[in-house]
Amino acid sequence: MPLRRLRLSNKKLRNIPRHLRALEYWASTFRGEFHPRFDEHERYSNWKIPVINTLVEGPQARIEVQAFCVQQLLEAAAHLSRAADRSQGYYRVACLLTWPWLHQSEVTVFYDREYYLSFLGQHNSLAPIHLSDRLALDVPEQFIEHGHDVTQDDDEVDVQWWCIGERA
Repeated sequence: MPLRRLRLSNKKLRNIPRHLRALEYWASTFRGEFHPRFDEHERYSNWKIPVINTLVEGPQARIEVQAFCVQQLLEAAAHLSRAADRSQGYYRVACLLTWPWLHQSEVTVFYDREYYLSFLGQHNSLAPIHLSDRLALDVPEQFIEHGHDVTQDDDEVDVQWWCIGERA
């Protein structure tokens, strides 16, 4: 499984296709996987995007690569959603994305409806804008997309928080 790494130098990232193949393989490992709740107090399970930070953010990041990486998160989430055993209790899958700081992004399985709603939000405050349109993503049919502006006064760029996942 690929590892998450922080790269602190400004050297050009090498062998990007290898990094992308590793991410694609990672997403495929969720095929047929069901991750049930281990105990009654567990509210979620999550998997952070397993890539080096400079691949998805910063001056070297390219929009095409970012889009590919988000698409792989969606692929992993779709696999988890399809394999779900809904008779085991509440189980919803979502991708939690921070744009443009994608290294913070993850695939999450929620076992608690109220906890999921706190991430999803009651409405899409960025509508009619959709990150899926900007990145030309293939969002699974049963998934919805909610975005919120979370830009702080000291941020140099607009920061958006996106939840793309199953209906609550």
